[in-house]
Amino acid sequence: MKKTLVLVVDRDDDFGVKGKVNTPVIGVQNCLDAATAFGIADPEDSDLNALYAAVSACLELQEDGREADVALICGDEKVGHRSDLALVSQLEEVLDEINPDSVVLVGDGAEDEYIYPIISSRAHVDSVRKVYVKQAPGLEGTFYIITKMLNDPDKRKRFMIPLGYVIILLSLFFLIPGLLVYITDWDPARLSSMSGSMAVFFIGLIILLYGYNTTERLYDMRRNIVASMTGRTTPIIFLSISLAFVVLMAAYTYVEIGNLYLRNDVVKVMYYVSTMIWPLIIAVIIYQGGHIIEKFMKHKEVGVSVVFGCLGMASLGLVASGIFDVGMAYLDAGMGTNMGVVEIIAGILLSISNSVLRNKMRPVDDEAVADEAA
Repeated sequence: MKKTLVLVVDRDDDFGVKGKVNTPVIGVQNCLDAATAFGIADPEDSDLNALYAAVSACLELQEDGREADVALICGDEKVGHRSDLALVSQLEEVLDEINPDSVVLVGDGAEDEYIYPIISSRAHVDSVRKVYVKQAPGLEGTFYIITKMLNDPDKRKRFMIPLGYVIILLSLFFLIPGLLVYITDWDPARLSSMSGSMAVFFIGLIILLYGYNTTERLYDMRRNIVASMTGRTTPIIFLSISLAFVVLMAAYTYVEIGNLYLRNDVVKVMYYVSTMIWPLIIAVIIYQGGHIIEKFMKHKEVGVSVVFGCLGMASLGLVASGIFDVGMAYLDAGMGTNMGVVEIIAGILLSISNSVLRNKMRPVDDEAVADEAA
C-alpha cells in the first residue's frame, strides 16, 4: 500500500519563535502537541489552522484505509535563503524517516508556496491545500482583521511603505509646481490653494513613518544612547565628538550666511540646510564609528552592516545635496545646475553599488550561519 505524507510548511518559523516548538514534528500526536503549544502562545495565527487541517486530512486518509502520516517543517524567522536551507534540511529528515510515495502540502498563504517547487523536486506531490481562516462578517470584523495585520511588522512594511511612497509622489506632482510659482510671485493665496496637496503629503509621510516603525527605532536609538552613557563605553566619546561637530558647524554656517548676499529668505534657508547635510551625515558616521571600534575591541570583528549603513548615508547625502543645489540654481542663487546633477547621479550610483554588495554578501553570511547550526 502506498504511503501518503501530509506536510505542513511554516516558512517563517512561527511555531519555533512563538510556540518554542522543535521541528521537524512527525506524527499525529506530536503535531497535536505542537499545535497546543503554539495555540497557547498565539491562538489567532493562521498557521495553527493549517496544522489542524493537516492532522484532519491525515486522519481522513487513515479512515479511508490508506497509510498516511503528518509532519510539520519550519524555516527561519528571517525569511529567505536561511529559511529555505532549514526547510530543505528538515524535509530530507522527514522523507528519510517516513519514505512516502506521495505528499499532500498544506499551507496558510502565498508565503509558504515559495518552497513548494523545492519540495516537488524531492517528492511526488499529489495536491496542495491552502487554509483560509473563517472570520465573522461585518465592518467590525474587517476592521479587526486589518488592525491585527498592521500590527505585524513584516506585513506593515510590505503594504504600508509602498502606499506611503505612492501618496507622497502623487502629492508632489501638485505641490512642486505650486511652490515654484509661490516662490516667484510670493502670493499668499497660493498656499491656501495647496492646502489639500499638503494634507495628502503629510498623510503619506505619516503612513511611511508608520511603515518604517520610526517610533520604535527612535526609542531604540535613545535606549542605546542612554546605555552608552551609563556604561561609559567608547560610543559615548564618539557621540560627544559628533554632537560638538554638528553644533560648531551649525554656528559657523549661520555666521557665514550673514556675510553672504542671497536674494531672499527662502534661498538662505535652502543654503543653510544644504550646507548642514554633510555635517549631520559625518556626525552620524563618527557615532557609528564608535560602535565599530567597540565591537572590534570586544569581539575582534567588524560590523559589516554598519559599514553598509554609512555608505547608504553617504549616498543619501549626495542626492540631497544635489537636489538642494539644483533648487538654488533654479532660484538664480548664483549656482550652476551641473554640480547638482553630478551629485544626484553619484548618489544613485553609490546607492546601487551599496545594495549590490550587501546582497552579494548576505547569502554568504546565511550559509555560514546554516553551516554553524548544522
